[in-house]
Amino acid sequence: LVFGKLGFPAMGIAGAAIGSSLAELVSVIFFVVYTRVRVDVKKYGLNRFGLQNGEPLGNILNISVWTMVQNFISMSTWFLFFIAVEHLGERSLAITNIIRNVSALPFMIVITFSSTCSTLISNLIGAGNTRYVRGTLNQCIRMAYLFVLPIILFFILCPNWILRIYTDMPDLISASLPSLFVLCSAYIFIVPGNVYFQSVSGTGNTRAAFILELMALVLYVVYVAIMIFYLRVDVAICWTTEHIYAIGILLFSAAYMKWGKWENKKI
Repeated sequence: LVFGKLGFPAMGIAGAAIGSSLAELVSVIFFVVYTRVRVDVKKYGLNRFGLQNGEPLGNILNISVWTMVQNFISMSTWFLFFIAVEHLGERSLAITNIIRNVSALPFMIVITFSSTCSTLISNLIGAGNTRYVRGTLNQCIRMAYLFVLPIILFFILCPNWILRIYTDMPDLISASLPSLFVLCSAYIFIVPGNVYFQSVSGTGNTRAAFILELMALVLYVVYVAIMIFYLRVDVAICWTTEHIYAIGILLFSAAYMKWGKWENKKI
C-alpha cells in the first residue's frame, strides 16, 4: 500500500495508516475467534452482552482510570520531546526519528517482560503468596536482560547495519551513531525501571503508579527543557533524557515496592 506493490496503488503515508488499521482488524478477528474456540465463554459470561450489575464496572473504572490518564500524560511528554528536538533543526529531528525506530525492538521486549511480571505479581498477591513477589520481580529483570543485552550489544558492534534499515544517507548514518550509543546505554536502567513500574500497577494500586510516573515525568520535562531550550545541546545528549526518566521511575517504583503498603491492597 505504501509503494504500490502486488497491484495495489502507491498510497504513501496513507497506505501505512490503512495497513495499521487492517492489522488491528486482523487482531480483533483473531482474538474473537480464539476466545470462542479456546475459552469457556459461559464460565466468564462472554456469551452475553449487557450490563447486569453496575458495581463491577465501577470497580474496574476506579482502577483503570488512573492508567488511562497515566498513559495519556506519558505519550504527551514523549510527543513534547520530539517537538523540542525539532527546535534543534531538521537533522536533529531526522536522527531522533531514526533512533526512535531502532529502539522499538528492544523496548518491545522490555514491555513484554514488564507486562508479564505485572500479571504474575497480581496472581501471586491474589493467591496470598506475597512472599514470592520480590523474587519474581528480580527473575523477570534477569530474563529481560538476557534477551535485551544481546540485541543492544549487536547494535553497538554493528551500528551501520541497523541504521541502514532506516536511511541510506552515509552522513545521516554517521551523525546518528552517537545518539544510538547513548540510547543503548539507557537500557541498563530502562529494563529494571519498566519492570518495577509495571509491578506497581500489578499490585492493583494504579493511583500510586500514576503518581510515581507523574513524578518521573516532571523530572523528564524539566530536563528536556533545560537541555534543549536553554542549553541547546547536541541531539545525542538530548537522548540522555531516557536515562533521567528510567532512573527516576526505577527509584520511585523500587521505593514503593520496598516501603509501600501494597500487601494490604484490597480490590
